[in-house]
Amino acid sequence: MNIRRFYLAAIFLLSLALFYQYSVERDAVAVGEQLQLAEKAKAKRAELESGLVYLENDLLTLIVRVGDGSIVEARVNKYLVENVEGSLGVRIFGSDATSGFKYYFKSGFTNTPGSYVFDRYVDDGIVLLSEDGVYSKTIKFAESSYEISIIDELVGAASSPGIPYASLYRTNSRSLDMNFEFSSGGLINRSSYEAYALSTNQDPYEADRLRSVDGPVGATSSGGWIAFTQKYFLAALLGSDEYIYGYKIGQGKSGVYSMGYTVEPGDFSTGYVTNHTHRLFLGPKIRKDLVERADNLEQTIEMGWFWFISQPMVWLLDKIHDVVGSWGWSVVVITLLLKLVLWPVTGAGFKSMAGLRKVQPEMKEIQERYANDRQKLGVEMMALYKKHKVNPAGGCLPLLAQMPFFIAFFFGLREMVELRQASFFWLDDLSAPDPLFILPVLFGFVMVLTQKLNPQPPNMDPTQAQVMKVMPVMLSVFFVVFPSSLALYSVVNAGISLGQQKYLYAKYGESN
Repeated sequence: MNIRRFYLAAIFLLSLALFYQYSVERDAVAVGEQLQLAEKAKAKRAELESGLVYLENDLLTLIVRVGDGSIVEARVNKYLVENVEGSLGVRIFGSDATSGFKYYFKSGFTNTPGSYVFDRYVDDGIVLLSEDGVYSKTIKFAESSYEISIIDELVGAASSPGIPYASLYRTNSRSLDMNFEFSSGGLINRSSYEAYALSTNQDPYEADRLRSVDGPVGATSSGGWIAFTQKYFLAALLGSDEYIYGYKIGQGKSGVYSMGYTVEPGDFSTGYVTNHTHRLFLGPKIRKDLVERADNLEQTIEMGWFWFISQPMVWLLDKIHDVVGSWGWSVVVITLLLKLVLWPVTGAGFKSMAGLRKVQPEMKEIQERYANDRQKLGVEMMALYKKHKVNPAGGCLPLLAQMPFFIAFFFGLREMVELRQASFFWLDDLSAPDPLFILPVLFGFVMVLTQKLNPQPPNMDPTQAQVMKVMPVMLSVFFVVFPSSLALYSVVNAGISLGQQKYLYAKYGESN
């Protein structure tokens, strides 16, 4: 037998087998795809029968109620309720039957019934039609991340078409899916600022809690925006400079607050606006994103009293993170940089304290000599301070210099969604307290060492002396409930301060 023919026949038979296998697999894939499409179509029909439509992309999951065209639920998919597998994303919109909480979005034209029926699916969204066929509503994901486009349009004849409007509706109660357990930082979460926020031509930023709304609050502006802000997340209606918006915040008879606008032509003409695209932002409050999205929108991140310090610190922390890639190490690095900037001020304070340490024997002698003559005691003490060129108030400089930054960083870290569920060594969540209490204990230990480095003044009241002894424990208790990121900052800051003190005491403690 010719071996060549044998090889050719074998190759031919093998090719037939491979082609057959490929055809079977291709048919199986095609059948599988058809089954998937059939299942999706079945699911969509079931949704429509229930009166709800689900829309989803990588970032958001929405539930739309077809009857009135409202978005009744919105989840941010990448920010889980719990840091466990299978957890759903946090809800911004939604409702709770037990508490009566509700939060949803609705838009359309004023003076119209606003009753819709499903028309069709489009790319990344749906189209609804009013039952009389006069109005259409398109709800779809916008190209910009975390934004929804809601297009309300007059498509039929109407004698009085009404004015386009959009509004957020919300009851005055705590946001959904917020963790209020003690071990998860519930005390800090409860104290977070939840309020309406408004930006117009007249006032770049106005905000207040819903319970403070006695009557209608409003303003007219081109562009601008209106929002409801909560811890970590934001729902905002962003205006366009092409139109005039009548912003309004008010409370209905059912106790539901509305925050929204009506739309007028930008040229103040008497014509109607028959087509408007509402921009609805639903997402995390990340400062660099909000800055680019709309003017003053980053102010919805509540930074507290020292916001003018908090904002640069958060900006710098974000830049450091871009380099080191870890939020925990970023907190350590920014603490080191801050200590470097404040070194001259804190150094002057510690130098003054070193001088006081040296003259303590003379101070004690004067206090004993003039124990019964307070006036003479004061004169001699002032003379002693002048002789050795020391200032007893100088020791307050390190604390006074660092306190504004501590408060500013507290508010900044408290509101940073980037720290939520960010891990660092044994810490699973830098926005929550240390679960093992390691950082609070470390802070107390460093404070005890610092206290030993600074002996108590000989004239200190006994009660005051006892309070000073337990002060490290009292301070450590705060960090049991504070975010671990702030505890990390405080431990590193206190450790560096202790080292700085020891160095300066050794340098200036022996001579004036």
